[in-house]
Amino acid sequence: MSRGHRAVPHTADIALEAWAGGREACLAEAARALVESFADLDTAPAPDGEVNFPTTGDPDGKDAGGGMESGAGLLIALLEEVIYQVEVHGRVVVDVRPGKEGGLRLATVPAEAVEQVGAMPKAVTTHGVRFEREDGEWRARAVVDV
Repeated sequence: MSRGHRAVPHTADIALEAWAGGREACLAEAARALVESFADLDTAPAPDGEVNFPTTGDPDGKDAGGGMESGAGLLIALLEEVIYQVEVHGRVVVDVRPGKEGGLRLATVPAEAVEQVGAMPKAVTTHGVRFEREDGEWRARAVVDV
């Protein structure tokens, strides 16, 4: 199955779309789309830190209760963690892989080690966020304030 991501034109914000055959792979693509909106990952050094991000929740991606552990809430939580790493810790997520005990491992580098190529994201909007399985493929969509 294919996997990928892209930025989609959106008035005064950045709309991100990602897709992949697996749930965690789609989340990883969404995180990469967000980072590539403001940083040149091609020039990033090897990661020297990591953050574990849990992905527990409904495996089908349904967000029945509006919780942050499944569906759209899980996508929002991941993208907010990527933003938090930059704003609070001065770290840029340069790679996302499956964690050793489930969840995801967010590999990071110092922000000053990566060339900034766009506006820094401020927050993920909750309106219109989508993260679900569709036709055998996981799809994500989110709008980020810059």
